[in-house]
Amino acid sequence: MRFVLLNPNASVEMTARMCAVAREAVGPGHALDGYHNPDGPAAIRSAADNALAVPGLLALGARHLHRCDAAILGVSMDTALNELRRQTTIPVAGVTESAMLLGSQLGAPVGLITVGSDLAALYRNLVRQYGLGGRLAGVIGIEAPGAYGGATDATVADKLRDAVRTLHRAHGARVVVTVAAALCGYVNLRDTDVPLYDGIACAALQALALARLRQASLSSAG
Repeated sequence: MRFVLLNPNASVEMTARMCAVAREAVGPGHALDGYHNPDGPAAIRSAADNALAVPGLLALGARHLHRCDAAILGVSMDTALNELRRQTTIPVAGVTESAMLLGSQLGAPVGLITVGSDLAALYRNLVRQYGLGGRLAGVIGIEAPGAYGGATDATVADKLRDAVRTLHRAHGARVVVTVAAALCGYVNLRDTDVPLYDGIACAALQALALARLRQASLSSAG
């Protein structure tokens, strides 16, 4: 199958990091291409950044969605997810929606971790919009500028481990998912209180499952 990952921000490096995680998640035998939005913000860290990214993201969708079996929206805010779905008949998987759905199946309530404490309220609102507020244990935004670097940062890993502990012990999370793209590559930590998963991997696996379901449906209809 062929997949596309659309990154609403302008970071080529972050697109490559997300694609690496997504390719590992879907496994061999599939093609996955990633595209960034050159007209978008350097990173999406606010509602204003989110709005700024939309026009370029929809233009990416118009250019690339028709070429694949399913798409991954590579941003934790699930920017313009419904608008992208209206552009196409293929499945489009959002990171936070997928994190909540798959995380719930692994053991609700689910804790989410992002980068930046000021974003936590936006994620809570997003989860409520999906009708999944009852499955959310809590959201923690860690202050970790090092997460935007190219290599895994030990300080970020320590903060992530502490956030998992807080979500479990103070908020009752049974599963925790990183939803920020900047946290790609940090889920293989040892000594976390509860299982820790990558939101990009969740979205990639959701895209794979939905593409297979759609393919089976089209085959039976034909």
